[in-house]
Amino acid sequence: MNLFDAAKSITSIIQLGEIVANAAKAISDPSSTPEEKADASKASVLAKKKIANSKAKGGAVTKMYNGGMAHGRKHMYLGGDSSVKDNAGLRALKKASPAAYNKITDR
Repeated sequence: MNLFDAAKSITSIIQLGEIVANAAKAISDPSSTPEEKADASKASVLAKKKIANSKAKGGAVTKMYNGGMAHGRKHMYLGGDSSVKDNAGLRALKKASPAAYNKITDR
């Protein structure tokens, strides 16, 4: 797999940084072919764009979903691959209803 294909498939910031570093090595290496240098250049540009977009969004962005209305206020909840951290309310719920706690935290 060439660097450009790797840059298209990778989403981790750390791995994208490694792609940029490897591309810089390939571009400056005198034994690289013109095709390898072009591929490395495209990979570097794509990886840098992905890194910039990730930083502009504040890192990993999880979508918020409508949780309904309570006490006259709109409530939201995290969706997707987000996780719920234990807080005082969840610890109290765990004592009162372990089944509800397990459903919320997926444990």
